[in-house]
Amino acid sequence: MNKRQLGLAALGLTVLVASAGVVVAQLLPPTDRIQSVAESTSPTAQPTSERSVTPTPADTDSATPAPVEEEPTDTGADGERWSEADAAPRTSTEVLPEQPESVILPPSKPRTTLVSLPLPPTASSTGTVVGGFPTDVMPGIPESVIDNTSVATEGDRMQAALEARTSLGTTDVLAFYRQHFAPLGLLESPTTAAKRSTTLSFARGDDSITLAVTAVAGGSSYVLFGAFTAQD
Repeated sequence: MNKRQLGLAALGLTVLVASAGVVVAQLLPPTDRIQSVAESTSPTAQPTSERSVTPTPADTDSATPAPVEEEPTDTGADGERWSEADAAPRTSTEVLPEQPESVILPPSKPRTTLVSLPLPPTASSTGTVVGGFPTDVMPGIPESVIDNTSVATEGDRMQAALEARTSLGTTDVLAFYRQHFAPLGLLESPTTAAKRSTTLSFARGDDSITLAVTAVAGGSSYVLFGAFTAQD
C-alpha cells in the first residue's frame, strides 16, 4: 500500500469516528447531550462545587453592636421618671421689660375764688374806683385815668365794669391783662378785632371777663366787664 492509499484510509477512519460520536450524542437525553457536547468541546473545563462559608467567632464579635449606656434615672413619689438632666438648674434668658416708676404728682392747689360772699351793694363811681369793686380780679393798669366804675349784685351774682385810659398802646394793654388773667385760670377765647379796637374774652367756669381796647390819641382806652358767681 502506497502513501496515497494510507492517507485515504486514515481520512475515512476519522470521518467514521466523528459520525459515530454524533450518533451516540443524539441517542442521549437532552441534559446529558448538552453536557457531552460541552465536554467534547471544552476538555479543560472542570466541575465546580459550592463553597460553604462558616462565620468565625471574630466575625461574630465584630458584627455585634456595643451596648448603649443609658442615663441614670429615678422614679419620683408620683411614679414619674426623671433624670439628672431634669434636676440640673435651668437659667432663663428672657429679658423682662422694665417696670415704669410710679410718679407721684404733688397735690394741686385749690383755685382761688374770684369773688366771695358776702357781695357789696350795687353802686357806681365817676373818676374813682367804687367800693366793693373786685380790683384783685380786674385791676386798672397803673397810672391809668379812671373814667368810671360800677358793681351790680343780686344773690350770689356780681357784675363789675371799669372804663379807663392809658398812655400804653393797644398791644401793651392786651399783654398786661393776658399775663394777669392766666394765673387765675381764666382761659382766653379767640380774638375779635375791628379797625381800631380789639376784644378778648376770658372764662373759667361760671366766671367770665371781656376786655375791649381801642386806640386813641396819646395811647389807648379800655373797658373791662366781668360777670361772676360768688362763693363762700
